[in-house]
This record gives sequence, structure tokens and C-alpha cells, in this order.
Amino acid sequence: MGEVILQTKKLSKAFADKKVVSEVDFRVEEGEIVALLGENGAGKSTLKNMLVGLLKPTAGVIVFDGVQMQEVKMGETPIAAVHQELSLFLNLSVAENICIEDFPGSKTLVNWKRCREEALKYMKIMNIHIDPDAIAGTLGPGEQQLIEIAKAIRLKPRVLILDEPTASLTTPEREQLFRVMDTLRRQNIGMIFITHFLDEVFQVCGRVVVLRNGVKVCDENIGNITKHDVEKHMVGHALFEKKIELKEPQDEVALKIENFQSENFVDINLAVKKGEILGIAGLIGAGRTELLESIFGLRKTTGTIEILGKRLEKWSPGQMVKAGVAMVPEDRKNCGIFPRRDLKENITCASIEAFLTRRLKGFGFKDERRNAEAALAEYKVSCPGIDAYITELSGGNQQKVIVARWLSQSPAVCMFDDPTRGVDIGAKEEISNHIVEMAKKGTAVILVSSDPTELLSLSHRVLVMRRGRIVGEVSREEFDLQKILSASSSKQEDE
Repeated sequence: MGEVILQTKKLSKAFADKKVVSEVDFRVEEGEIVALLGENGAGKSTLKNMLVGLLKPTAGVIVFDGVQMQEVKMGETPIAAVHQELSLFLNLSVAENICIEDFPGSKTLVNWKRCREEALKYMKIMNIHIDPDAIAGTLGPGEQQLIEIAKAIRLKPRVLILDEPTASLTTPEREQLFRVMDTLRRQNIGMIFITHFLDEVFQVCGRVVVLRNGVKVCDENIGNITKHDVEKHMVGHALFEKKIELKEPQDEVALKIENFQSENFVDINLAVKKGEILGIAGLIGAGRTELLESIFGLRKTTGTIEILGKRLEKWSPGQMVKAGVAMVPEDRKNCGIFPRRDLKENITCASIEAFLTRRLKGFGFKDERRNAEAALAEYKVSCPGIDAYITELSGGNQQKVIVARWLSQSPAVCMFDDPTRGVDIGAKEEISNHIVEMAKKGTAVILVSSDPTELLSLSHRVLVMRRGRIVGEVSREEFDLQKILSASSSKQEDE
């Protein structure tokens, strides 16, 4: 037992008449990694935001190093947080982002040489191999996540809060982060680790705290609890693991690409049959996201595409949608949702022409509301109502809205880029089931995931990408997690 650094006593937060955190007692000790778990909407983010000073508690107290306070003032306590929604300045360099809280130099003049050296120092700790002068906006979500963590570590906090830090990371990057966390733990830094990957909890944490509907329902040492116990506390009932049964793909090819070339990948040739789920594995920077975006017409690419036998030499996102191709993007916040639009519009935006009445061309949206409400019900989206802004929903429910947007159209081909990143176990199970069901109905699916076990569970076969090339293919009968990870991260030069 170490000294208690941070503690809450009957901490509560209410918005209007709704209490989202209710009388929570919570503590973090020196050199301890505490898992803070719960489904989306359980109150984890609200509790975190009170601890870092983003929200003022409605009731209760926070105690830091023995000093009791009604609320935390941002910057006045050595607590650093890496939030799920990153706070990088995308128009600034990696080095500038890492040092932005406290630039080296005088009060009036930044020492840019030292800034770059400082950035390289903390990038080395995180094992990040990125040009410190690179603009943050040009990096992928996973690379941005690593930079955000390096930025937080540089602040030398006594308590570090990590909110879904591994959601965009592949297995090697996760393992490196866990090594850094263990080093920080041995330096007596306390950590709060928020994640939806329960295997990670049992790998790195010493204690588990679970919130459900804003109430603390579990506080146990890791040795006294099992994964199934945690799941039961999170959802209120037991979850039983089941083998996902896949239907055999049809003979007809739904999507075929040949001789795909771009600045991110070379010599890509693949075909996906109707009813087939094709998984794509690889590390950050392997070209997976860029490949999906190129197929959808978002990137300049040479090569050809065939959709249900129709050959395309040139294509755009609009053409792909009309041809029956859908895509659920990796970056929900910037590429998926329309934050200033309500749920109805966020669901129907991809198929709005279907709801235009023809009596007065261009006026009226017949059955739009009814179809959107049906999609919300089918995909079990928890929300205040159809007219609510999508930003009022939790991250997992926002993701379900995006999935509902595309799957409700019954596309011929649907591409998913990390569809369960940052969602809770309940939402993850629901999204996975929808992917399998749409494949059973004949949709061809391409699935990119940073979670290799998800790929092995849902895919008929898996392609492995490395450095912009397909370097391996494994059928479901031959799935081997270690071989896929080895092929993804091999340091040998491609021939």
C-alpha cells in the first residue's frame, strides 16, 4: 500500500436533473495503476473531467496530497490527462505540440533547438520514430495518440490519467506503452487507466474500479477478480463468450481492385466475394487506412476497380456510394459525425435522395424521420431522442449511429476502419454482430482493425500489410495470431 495521492469523497455531478456521477469514493496511490471501467455513459469521463478541473462537482470533495478542495483548478495540481479526444494543434509540429505547455527558453523567446531536443527525448522514451518537425495534422490517429502521451509525460505529473490510450495502437505500440507505464509506476507516479480492452487491465493494473450508471459498483484488487466478474459489474449481467459462426461466401466477386498504386502503397491486388469478410492486419503506417480511403475515392490512386463486374477507371466518393459502396471511417470525430446536425440527419445523410418527394421536386423528406427512428431502434442507440445533436451521445452510441447510417442502405460492399475503437464491450458486441449479419445477407466486407483478435474472430481470411504492401494472406482455417503479428511487424526488408 502506497501513500494516497488523490482521493474523492462522495463526489457527484449532475446536469440539470440528471445525476451522472453519484457519491463516488475513489483513490489513487503512489506507484499504482488503477483501471477505471464502465460502459459508455457510465460516468467515467465525467469523473475524469472533475479530477482534471474541466468540470465542477455538484457535491463531494477532492483530496490531493492531503489538501481538501471543492474542485480542482486546472494547472494548479500535478495531474495530467491524455483524453480520448486528442488536444493536439494539428497545424503545429510534433516538437511544438510536445513542448506547448512549457516551451524551453526565456519568457519572451523560445529556444527552438532545445524544444526539438526535448521532443526527441520524450519521443525516445515512447519509442516514437517520427520526424519532430512533421506537422501533427499529417499523422495518423495512432501516431497522434503516441505524441499526446509523450506530451503528458513531459509534464512530470504525480497522477497521469490515460483515457483509451491504446484505442488507435497496434499490439507492438501497446506493449511499448505498457513498458513506459511500468517505468512511471516504479517512479511512484499514480495512474488512472481507462480502457475497453479488459485483457489490458489484467496485464498492467493493480486494482479495478467499475462505474455503472454513475455509481461505483466494484473496487477490487486485480488478484481478487476475474474478467467475467468485471464484465458482469459493467453491464449488470453475465456475458458468455460464444463462437461467431460465419456463413460461406458466395462465388460472385463484389469488389476487385487491380494494380493499386499511390504514395502510401504499391502493387495492391485483391478481390472480395459477396458475403465475405476480408480482414486487413498491419501496424500503424502500413497503409491500411489509406487503402480503404483510396478505394472509396478519397485519395488519388492509379489502378482499376470492379464493383459487381462493372469496371471503373476513375471514381469519386459520390460514385462509390451510388455503386453501393459504403465506408465507416477510423476517425469518428473528424470524418464520421456531423456535430451540428441532429441524429435524424446524421443517419439519413448518405441516402437523402431516397426520401425526397416527387410531387414538388426538392421539397419534403417523406418517411425520413420514420426510417431514422427505425435505425436507432434496430441498432440500440441510447439517446434523448431523434432530434438530439449527435454530440450529446457517448462515443459508442455515436459510432453505432455511423454504422446505422451505412448498413441501413444494404450496401453491396462495406468497409470498416477500426469500427469498435473506443467503444464499450456491449457496443462492440452489437457492432460485431451487425457486421456478421450483413455479410450473411450477401454484403462484401473489408475490415481493418487494430485488435488482431477481432480480425480473427470476424474474418473469413486476413491479409497482412506492411510498408504499403500485402505481405501475407491467412485463411480462417489457418489463423495464427503470432504469425500475423510477426508478419505485420517484421523488420526485414521487403523483397
